[in-house]
Amino acid sequence: MKKERDGNYLPKNPRYRKMLENEDLGSRSLYSDAWKRLKKDKAAMIGLGMIVLFVILAVIAPLIPALDPEAIESRRIVDGETILPPYPPSLQNIMGSDQLGRDIFSRVLYGVRVSLLVGVVARGLTMLLGVTLGVVSAYYGGWVDALIMRITDIFLAFPVMLLAMVITLILGPSLMTICIAIMLVGWPDVARLIRGQALKLKNKDYVRASRALGASGLWIIVKQILPNCLSLIIVSFSMGVPGAIMYEAGMSFFGYGIPAPAPSLGNMISDARGYMTVCPWYILFPGIALILIVVAFNIFGDGLNDALDPYARRRS
Repeated sequence: MKKERDGNYLPKNPRYRKMLENEDLGSRSLYSDAWKRLKKDKAAMIGLGMIVLFVILAVIAPLIPALDPEAIESRRIVDGETILPPYPPSLQNIMGSDQLGRDIFSRVLYGVRVSLLVGVVARGLTMLLGVTLGVVSAYYGGWVDALIMRITDIFLAFPVMLLAMVITLILGPSLMTICIAIMLVGWPDVARLIRGQALKLKNKDYVRASRALGASGLWIIVKQILPNCLSLIIVSFSMGVPGAIMYEAGMSFFGYGIPAPAPSLGNMISDARGYMTVCPWYILFPGIALILIVVAFNIFGDGLNDALDPYARRRS
């Protein structure tokens, strides 16, 4: 075998050598074509624009001194009359205030920040664990595959939300705990998905050639199997973020999520239940923000799935 500049070993056989050398070129062509198709999908671009907007708002929220989600205004004097919270939407509070006089706009922005952070981090951890176990299970097979699949069956036997709440209850409520809980309830689905794709790839000619030439299992997994699972991993990540956001909102709604007084969209909606007739804006704005975030990721994920679909590539 000959050692190339990037440190990879390629076989002398021209057929297998050409197959391995053209892998990267094929991948680049696939993602280049996918990006072109994605740009033509107006719905996906709208979803991406909404995601970028939410990210910008989440980033700049702590940089604006006037936005204090925990500042309490216990009373307000208007035309010589004392008014108690909750305050309706006005120029001073464009989304109104809650029952303690806290600005809802500030709390929604910080809640969006929490939702995006949990969604991305929790889904990232889920993908890391699920992809690793799925690929290892598929490539090595035998008792390794059987053990990992039985563990996934055990996790899938429990109600997802209930299991996440129990994990949070055991570890204690915090941002990192919620991410870990979502990871532990989400990885089995990812592992099964990636395992199915990896089982197809391990029987490809270039994988067999590498194995016959003495390449290690780790090299084959990292250099040949994972790169060809990348489109599936990307789509699974983007489609899983809204689910992670909803898990966090649901856990916070039931009191197992972000501890008060830190704002999250879930605990804001939970707190607003008793004030729906007194101040409907309290539940309205966090609810709208949560819906828009989830819809944006779903729309973009659908477009990304269509763009990376190899069958769609052939039809176009």
